[in-house]
Amino acid sequence: MRNPLKPPRRPSWRSELTTAQFGPIAEDLLGVALAAAASGSGTVARPLIDRGVDLYLRRLRSLLTVPIQVKGCRHVSPDAIVTEEIAVEDLHHLSGGYLAMVHVPPPHDQLYRRLYLIPDREFRERCPRTVSHAIESYRFIANFGGSADDIWSRFAVDVEGLAEWIASIPGWLRPIPPLPATGKRELALLPGDAGNFSISGLGTLWVAAELERAGGDGITVVEDRVRLDPVTLLVHHLGTQRFAGIHIRAAIFNETRRIHFDVKQPHFFVDGGLWVLLVLLRPDRRIHDFCLLIPSRDLPELGYSETVTLDPLTKRFLKYRIPSEEFAATFLGKAFAGRLPQDPGLDQGTHLEIAG
Repeated sequence: MRNPLKPPRRPSWRSELTTAQFGPIAEDLLGVALAAAASGSGTVARPLIDRGVDLYLRRLRSLLTVPIQVKGCRHVSPDAIVTEEIAVEDLHHLSGGYLAMVHVPPPHDQLYRRLYLIPDREFRERCPRTVSHAIESYRFIANFGGSADDIWSRFAVDVEGLAEWIASIPGWLRPIPPLPATGKRELALLPGDAGNFSISGLGTLWVAAELERAGGDGITVVEDRVRLDPVTLLVHHLGTQRFAGIHIRAAIFNETRRIHFDVKQPHFFVDGGLWVLLVLLRPDRRIHDFCLLIPSRDLPELGYSETVTLDPLTKRFLKYRIPSEEFAATFLGKAFAGRLPQDPGLDQGTHLEIAG
């Protein structure tokens, strides 16, 4: 009897994809492979606006993040050699980031078993430059079949070996400290506060738009395809190659002028670069005059589940109050201003070099 779990034969149809279609397919396939290889320990996110990074691999319950720029190779010679020219201006400087060179053979529904994950610095140092059609480019030549004279063989990774590659990321296997317990009694949710995804979505859209407006081309706002921990949005500061995370809670208030502030404790973590933002919405779904921006390290003391009055604001929350129109500038200033690469309080997701 035929095994019903045996994968079916690959389709015989031929794909005539445009370049605009082929690139996202390569990114999607690599993202799926990375997420599966992380085996529940990591998540893969995408930028809301493409500023040079295609995928962000992040360890769950931390800000340890590896940015990846993906280049898909369509044309490979019969002896498995690929030659790609990448415009210099298209390759962004990523401290701790990687250039992924992947082959997606016809019918373009899965990755070829071998791929290259090359540190940004190594690629720039090793790859010769050329001028093609008046465009200065890097010329990448590699043998996807594997050969002794392939200068990129050190960075070749088999798809089945992605789990080991991820585990070799410095800090990936480091134990995550347990969450500090709160001495406060956890309160029950107020009626109507649970499961209101429309309110949550409105808050997230507002935050993303405000960050994009204030940060412009200096930042990239990133969102997980599937959110599994408190990081609603990851912010990549392109000038310093640093990351900060925001856990967004949105609440709508009524005539009682009260809202319930609730953070799901089991998946929460504390990090100097993680902030909790409480977005307040009026009954007409418009943003309130102020919001609350709370460092994650303060949350255990405040409590994970609290009822907050707004008029007047509960005293313990007064120091976190900021005008809504100043949220983005305030957050970016607190999260990134004066934070140098050697600062010990920053996440460990930069300056990584991993050989295949």
